[in-house]
Amino acid sequence: MAVLLVLVFSCTQKTVDDRITGNTTNGTDLVRDAFTVIPFDTTDITALVPLGNLNPPAHTFPADHMYFYCFTNQVSLNIKSPGHVTIFRITRIRYDAGAPNERVDYSIAMGSNKSYLYWSHVSQLSPRLLAAVNNFATAKCEKPYATGGTYFEPCYQELSLTATPGEVLGIAKTKNGWAGIDFGAVVNGTGTNPLDFFDAAARAQLERKLGRYDGKVKRTIQPLHGESMQDIVTTAMGNWYRTGMARQPEDNHIALVKDNIDPTKQAFSVGNNLTGLPSGVYYFNPQNSGYINRHFAEVKADGNTYCYTLGIPGFPFPGNSFLPATSIIIRMENGTTLSLEKRNCDCNCVPYLFSSTKATYNR
Repeated sequence: MAVLLVLVFSCTQKTVDDRITGNTTNGTDLVRDAFTVIPFDTTDITALVPLGNLNPPAHTFPADHMYFYCFTNQVSLNIKSPGHVTIFRITRIRYDAGAPNERVDYSIAMGSNKSYLYWSHVSQLSPRLLAAVNNFATAKCEKPYATGGTYFEPCYQELSLTATPGEVLGIAKTKNGWAGIDFGAVVNGTGTNPLDFFDAAARAQLERKLGRYDGKVKRTIQPLHGESMQDIVTTAMGNWYRTGMARQPEDNHIALVKDNIDPTKQAFSVGNNLTGLPSGVYYFNPQNSGYINRHFAEVKADGNTYCYTLGIPGFPFPGNSFLPATSIIIRMENGTTLSLEKRNCDCNCVPYLFSSTKATYNR
């Protein structure tokens, strides 16, 4: 589990290339089924983590991109162009700039600002890409921000650089025996399934890798690529914003969603702003009746309060936090408002009454 947290922890509240729209008109829109080359050699890929991964507080909401995991004894792995692409933006991200632990990596966006494929956490750019950005001398920099306990300073260089299928565009350096990158696609400002833009042969190879970070548990339930946006209107299912808090970063909020490897399991993904409960992922087995562990999609503004256990003992998926003798109660006040509170007893403690520590969330 520690291996997963190391890679995912470095992600921003929303992947940098997903947040920066830019004004460029360079590039060519993505075409479905067009790409033929997988970024890493398939023999080096241990797993491809589906959309919807949870890693609060920075990723309190289900991630709208995937993650490549490569457990390897090599020093680094080449990252290859997926096809004939236009690289229209390269972003440099400095983490904790000026601090002794400062580090730098890169994002590469391919396509156009309307639709593009991207990789993030690229350790090093190829010599051709490095020359093209000219040390980011004319780059545009965003105001630094913090999420998940890390400060981010992104600067992005707009350009128009064509690449050919299989061309090496960068490397992922190995750390503690693993290497990897974020892998996503954006269409009209919304994250989507990046596998849609690969041909049938490449897509089939990638789908065989979808599952837990260590490759030992596969996702077998459709859609295999996972789900990031899970909101179901007028129900408790989906992303919730703490009343009175800014919507970004995600640290202050909460998600009531499905697991991205085994979607028959549901979870509270908790940021940093719920009284008495550490940030974490708390799974349970959803029920289709009663008031305990009720399926989120079946919780509506019906005047009832529902209780949930926190964590599944022995559940071997990343982020699972088990807290015995603890529970969460929730009530939908209306179609867009949710009341929620952590309690220091399990769901056998009745009645389910809110106290002064109740938190309120909105869509």
